[in-house]
Amino acid sequence: MTEIYLTIFFISLLLFLLGSGIWVALSMIAVSAIGMLLFTTRPVGDAMATTIWGTSSSWTLTALPCLLYTSDAADGS
Repeated sequence: MTEIYLTIFFISLLLFLLGSGIWVALSMIAVSAIGMLLFTTRPVGDAMATTIWGTSSSWTLTALPCLLYTSDAADGS
């Protein structure tokens, strides 16, 4: 039963942060940091830095700026 209460708490916290105008990424980082502070002994900063850098430094994300530049160049001509 406690899992249901925790789920409701975290979803409510996320909706509150989103409703107050905080960006989606920052809201999700805040909710996950609070969850890690409450339920793990691992340092939050180290875990978050490793996870965020690992996902943002992938070669898959390289295609996005190239696609935007190509579409902008094609639109201008």
